[in-house]
Amino acid sequence: MTEFKFDPPLQLAGTPKVMIRSLDEAADFVRAYKDTRRPMVQDSVLHRLEVASAAEGQWEAANVFRGWVEFEGLLIKP
Repeated sequence: MTEFKFDPPLQLAGTPKVMIRSLDEAADFVRAYKDTRRPMVQDSVLHRLEVASAAEGQWEAANVFRGWVEFEGLLIKP
């Protein structure tokens, strides 16, 4: 199965700016992010990303990640 790809990639705030292209990159970002407002939500997002396998589950995990980065104020809108 082909892994979900963000198209276009998500650009996140940071120095340097971060580009998220895949669910693996999203999971890596969630693991490394230390300034979350809600740690339990962050853990839930990471879990969704790690267990997403079928196309529908990947799409849902991508939407959950997008919602989380928006909530955290990290998403730079094109």
